[in-house]
Amino acid sequence: MSIKINDATTNVDAEVDSVSRALRVTIYDVNGVAFGPRYTYDAATAAFTPGATPQDVFTIQGSNTKLIRVTRIRLTSVQNTAGINSWFLVRRSSANTGGTSTVITVVPRDSTQTAGTATARSYTANPTAGTLVGSIRSTKLLSPAPASVANDSLIWDFDDIQTNPVVLVNANETIAINFNGAALPAGLSLHCSVTWTEE
Repeated sequence: MSIKINDATTNVDAEVDSVSRALRVTIYDVNGVAFGPRYTYDAATAAFTPGATPQDVFTIQGSNTKLIRVTRIRLTSVQNTAGINSWFLVRRSSANTGGTSTVITVVPRDSTQTAGTATARSYTANPTAGTLVGSIRSTKLLSPAPASVANDSLIWDFDDIQTNPVVLVNANETIAINFNGAALPAGLSLHCSVTWTEE
């Protein structure tokens, strides 16, 4: 039998193994989820141009077999004439349908991991949107002309010890980068990427 000691103030467990006598410490976040290595995955697009008056341009869709924790989403853009665009990160309780999309290759951080079960897509023609829950983030991003030396990045980071990442509990739940139907700036080209864990 092992002996476990819990400090309710720091939310840390200390356990003495009954066989090896080794002392192990487990740290939990504020939601009671233990910290430690998890199967981690990335998906990133090549440059692509959304359709006219774009809505969802990039999505990550959950899984029916794994709990998906989205930890980071990144967006960069260029266009013919530099300008500032408004971007939204929205949550949907049902998946998009139709439109023209490309399924992005899912890359595990560790080649010995099982294949990822979440699905990332980029859209070059608007889909029929799933049910909107609401906006998670909204930000303005400077989109430079392609000849510019520097290119700003928009990063939504949810990997915080004090808060939960964005969790997708089934294959209907979706997080989307959304342009809110604004007119497409001439020559707008995007790169999008997402990082998540599965358990």
